[in-house]
Amino acid sequence: MNTLRDLALIVLAAEAFIAALVPLALAGGLVYGMWWLMRPDHLPAWIRLAQAYLALGLAYVELAASMLARPVFAVHSALATVRGWLGEG
Repeated sequence: MNTLRDLALIVLAAEAFIAALVPLALAGGLVYGMWWLMRPDHLPAWIRLAQAYLALGLAYVELAASMLARPVFAVHSALATVRGWLGEG
């Protein structure tokens, strides 16, 4: 009876290995496909155009974020200066 239990455990382990191998193979294929597409000679023109638009959008987001953060940093800097003068810091 112990032999049958051990055999069943081995079969379950093999099934789990196969079940884990399928998503791993799919993920590996996706990574290889992305690597192949990112090479400059294989990149389609529409992806290059999309990258350019995304880079432009990123530049606008960074500009807006810096414009929003600049006043916060200025107030914090002024408060730190006043606290330094008052000896509270």
